[in-house]
Amino acid sequence: MKNFTKFLAVVLVIIIALSTAACSLTPQTSYKEGDNELAIGVYIYAMYNAYTQAQSFAQQTEGYDAEAGTYDGDTSFLKVEITDEEGKKATADQWIMDETDRAMRTLLAVDKEFDRLGATIDQASMEGYQASAKEYWDYGPYYSMYGEQYINPYKDIFEPLGVSYDSFEYFYITSAKQEVIFDMLYNEGGEKAVSNEELAKFFEDNYTSYVYFSKNLYETEQQTGEDGSALSSNVAFSKKRIANIENKFEGYVNDTNSGKDVDDVVKAFMKDSDLETDPSVKNVEIMADSTIGEDLVAAINDLKDNKASYKIIGEADTQVIYYFFKEAITKQTENYINDEANRESVLQSYKGDEFKSYIDDIAKSLDVTISKAVKKYSPEMFED
Repeated sequence: MKNFTKFLAVVLVIIIALSTAACSLTPQTSYKEGDNELAIGVYIYAMYNAYTQAQSFAQQTEGYDAEAGTYDGDTSFLKVEITDEEGKKATADQWIMDETDRAMRTLLAVDKEFDRLGATIDQASMEGYQASAKEYWDYGPYYSMYGEQYINPYKDIFEPLGVSYDSFEYFYITSAKQEVIFDMLYNEGGEKAVSNEELAKFFEDNYTSYVYFSKNLYETEQQTGEDGSALSSNVAFSKKRIANIENKFEGYVNDTNSGKDVDDVVKAFMKDSDLETDPSVKNVEIMADSTIGEDLVAAINDLKDNKASYKIIGEADTQVIYYFFKEAITKQTENYINDEANRESVLQSYKGDEFKSYIDDIAKSLDVTISKAVKKYSPEMFED
């Protein structure tokens, strides 16, 4: 299943601003529905985002040459036929225009539904979104994590394109609106409210609780190249050393399946490996969305509840041995249904796709007026 958070991230990128002016269409307006008008900067950014998405799809085509930066020999990808995540095929330029239109209608739909519900954004949330917008606008997305050497202001990208800070800030506010709409629809008392019993069933049918830890069956050696450059290469352990490690992992599995607590097994591994920090990964998630690797996902899925196993994954000098334990998901149900944050996450997983379709249907039903001003803009404007 698609994660609702992922869906939010996509909409965050396409939603920038809503104009609150209630006047007739002008060259500074792009799309209008009722009294709600979107500024032309909204259209520019929506197209910019669609352009970057289309470029990523074009880079997945057979004709893309990463080294040369060309598509079937051409530096432009706009006439390349692309396939998006939903399987839709189109030339990149046409896909960009269609996606831009969809994004604009989605903007209007979110705002219309927010007003219909009489929704509000609490002050703390509003201030948080505004603070994030300001930081990204002035310093970029990496400043808070890495400091001044990673300053890359969004304003340097978007102001030259015609996107103002007010538009950029409202992009964040609109994302907050979307979260509020979702909560009002699907939480207790909402028009589409999901009961704890229904959510618990979804959770137990779709989520997996697991623990794993691992050990490399190779070591990395540092070397110096002929030109003096630093090189490194992996060297597989001897068969005897691998056998000894595998024997240890078999012991961890046997201890678990004989009733030893998983936490105690992790401590035993830490002692045997001379580790001071717990290296284990503990997670509760939908395995189809997991990023731990297909082989490990398959191995965990194949386990019976409350059982452990081990598996060597990789070949030659990249082999890693994994211990993994699958807990009965029912042991986590109460924690995930009664805890507010966890419940919200499960609810998003459950109803995220439905919510997206709901907003899409509203967008398609709108009577939208499009300003002639949008005709001034095309995907070519973003090419070097």
